[in-house]
Amino acid sequence: MKNLRWFYFIGFCFLLVSTVQARTYKIGVVPWAGWSPMHVADAKGFWKEQGVDVEVINYYDSTKILSDVRKKRIDIGFDMVGTIVGFYMRGVSLTVIAETDWSHGGDKIIIKKGLHVQQFKGRPFGVYLNKPSVTFFLNKYLSTMGMRISDARVIQLDPDRLADKFIAGLFNVIVLYDPHALHAAQKGNGEVIATSATYEGCIPEGMYMRPDVLAQMPAQDLEKIFKGWIKAVQWMKKPSNWRKFKDILNNRTFKGDTPYSDEALKEMMNGVRIHEVSKQLERNRDGGGLHQYLKELNTFLIDNKKFKKEFKPEEIFNNKVIVKVLESIK
Repeated sequence: MKNLRWFYFIGFCFLLVSTVQARTYKIGVVPWAGWSPMHVADAKGFWKEQGVDVEVINYYDSTKILSDVRKKRIDIGFDMVGTIVGFYMRGVSLTVIAETDWSHGGDKIIIKKGLHVQQFKGRPFGVYLNKPSVTFFLNKYLSTMGMRISDARVIQLDPDRLADKFIAGLFNVIVLYDPHALHAAQKGNGEVIATSATYEGCIPEGMYMRPDVLAQMPAQDLEKIFKGWIKAVQWMKKPSNWRKFKDILNNRTFKGDTPYSDEALKEMMNGVRIHEVSKQLERNRDGGGLHQYLKELNTFLIDNKKFKKEFKPEEIFNNKVIVKVLESIK
């Protein structure tokens, strides 16, 4: 009888261990070429190779990702870093854990052909997100026209509605990202007057978490997630993998859309810069590119009277794990 009890006890322990090891980390993304390595890592089994279980969840609204991060329904979200700053200044506690890429042409300022932006001073400018990530980019262009963000009446709409309103002629100037921007410009007699590539690195993007969830997460698991991402980036950048990669883009990243042509997919991929190891290390290291961006963004917010809460880069950005991983494989 004692042996039987011991047998059950050992079985319970194994069950307990297997349950703990079966922890699934949920990561939220929207359809965006820059975050396609998440789908690559999932499809190619790179996280399973690392011994970590990850579920990639597709959203069509980044604000819903934020909501689910805050409610602990998902562990990690992807967004523009400036957007995280915007929420932080509203008192939402979030931490950027890695810069992974930046928009490099995928975000566009579009105007009706034959018109000039100065004509619309004080009139509505449509944006897909009224947060520092987007207004910082828009302000960079407006400053070259002798204007500033306060000269624009910024109105936020979700990407699909914004494209439709531009096509219908209800907006003359919009800020939108691909593939919605491509659709709006083609169908709405639009002209692209500036992109995120015009001001390189003006829209950095990456992963974020709740600080308390990050504190409870084993560092080794986060390292494995980063390693899966890095391996996916290396895989997708090999020209010999393009055929398989485009299938992942159409079937996972842009799931639900009519399959895109090679030309359209390549244009979307050209609109983003997904960092290789050396560049990612330069951006994420102490005092690196992301640190400098946060300082510049801070100045922009103060100068345009949008400063609601003082912040220091190290209060928003925790680079400890990503730097450790990058330094181990550089």
